[in-house]
Amino acid sequence: MELRTLLNKAIERRHSLAAITNCLRLVNGKGDGCDGLLIDRYHQHVQVQVLHERWSKRVDEIAQILISMMPVDYLIVKSRQGLDLNVKVLKQGDPKTIVEENGLKFEVDLNDGLNCGLFLDMRENRRMVAAACKTKKVFNGFAYTCSFGLYARHYGATEVINTDISKRTLKKAEDNYRLNGFEVSKDEFVTTDTMAYLNRAVKKENFFDIIILDPPSFSRHEGKTFQVKRDMPVLIRTALEVLRPKGRLFVSTNYSEISHAQLEEMLAKSLNTRRVEKLERVGQDQDFPGSNSFKESYLSGLWVKFL
Repeated sequence: MELRTLLNKAIERRHSLAAITNCLRLVNGKGDGCDGLLIDRYHQHVQVQVLHERWSKRVDEIAQILISMMPVDYLIVKSRQGLDLNVKVLKQGDPKTIVEENGLKFEVDLNDGLNCGLFLDMRENRRMVAAACKTKKVFNGFAYTCSFGLYARHYGATEVINTDISKRTLKKAEDNYRLNGFEVSKDEFVTTDTMAYLNRAVKKENFFDIIILDPPSFSRHEGKTFQVKRDMPVLIRTALEVLRPKGRLFVSTNYSEISHAQLEEMLAKSLNTRRVEKLERVGQDQDFPGSNSFKESYLSGLWVKFL
């Protein structure tokens, strides 16, 4: 099938999302018949990710097609070969822009590494979790730019604690809070290792109604390493020690070697005396067709309500 036709079909398939957001994945690799090609739209900014060399020679063509199909203020191509990231800007402009999602605003920067400030695949999960946050005390670990925390505030959480090891990303989170009219409290943004914070919370009997855990596959901080496949059970078990009765846990990973079934096994081993009232498997949003069939588009998540 002609490339223009493929791209047009992929974009049309996502037309219904325009009612709730102006940032979405336009092309999700082989889920859209374009194995090795990812295209994300952030309002009028476009990010193209090339994961297979066959697309490398066609990036100019891809850019021309996209610019002819929609308003584009900035277009960047990121080619990933192993751990190397090569960046090429095909339409110059300010790499920063403001996007909207379910009535909330976020600033993103497409020229800030691979991740630009908002994980598009978590859109529905953010809304789902936040809908349970009214009058609740919420812990958001591995918070990145705190999109879950912002959603929780928007939906009426009385207290939110966001933890992340990166002071820089938490600063971006504070800017997003201000962008949406929320007062910034330094107590809400804690630059620390999430596991360390949870261990302190256990000792202080600092309890939460809702806990959100979306850890990276791997991280290193102050000489310590976190590996999600190794450390997730301990992370869940520690979190459950400070989750109140009838509390809720959202836990997820984009590590392709952890399936929903394996994540459920990790949860089961971590329960101790806790009992589950309801468990729901969740994944990526609707603009990620083919999700979990290839590692670049993968998310195993659980939304758990306890007795």
